[in-house]
Amino acid sequence: MRRLLILFILSFVTAVASAEFKAGKDYWKISQLDGIPVATGDNLFFTWLGCDSCRKLEAELAQELEGFEVVPLIARQEWRPAAKVFYVMQILDGEPDALLKLKQQIDAGEVDPKDQNALFEAIFELGYDKQEVAELLEDRSLYQRINQAEALAKNYAIQYVPTVVVKGQYATDARSTMTVKKFREVLNYLNSL
Repeated sequence: MRRLLILFILSFVTAVASAEFKAGKDYWKISQLDGIPVATGDNLFFTWLGCDSCRKLEAELAQELEGFEVVPLIARQEWRPAAKVFYVMQILDGEPDALLKLKQQIDAGEVDPKDQNALFEAIFELGYDKQEVAELLEDRSLYQRINQAEALAKNYAIQYVPTVVVKGQYATDARSTMTVKKFREVLNYLNSL
């Protein structure tokens, strides 16, 4: 009888916890697309350099997003330059806070995240070598990274930023959660599944 009571309490607690967040409303379960199996280890944070909400979320949820791979989303063609600059900065591994400085310039309206020339001028001013950047722009590895980012977004059907994919099985975005607090709660819930 005691075991039955414990099982009942545990099932009640589980039901209450899972009722707190609803699939299809607060998050969604990722389904297999085009015969591609779901990658159960992917923890991804889709973002764009021009997204204020992304930067706010990154700042406030730094601990929760630790270990997540940052993936620049190319939801529109004009987002492509930001992805290109993101990967150039990552591959060339410049000054540790260069990306933060670039984001601050974008926030201040000093750099347009859709303008490839302005983005590259900004990273040159941040200490990136023009010759190294020019060589990298001719290197296939840069475009393989960009293609991989596009493939991940397509595979997980990501259309908006900020969006997280948890364990390759679940995803949530700012449209589903509406506040940083709820985004954190849903992210923690998905991590617990």
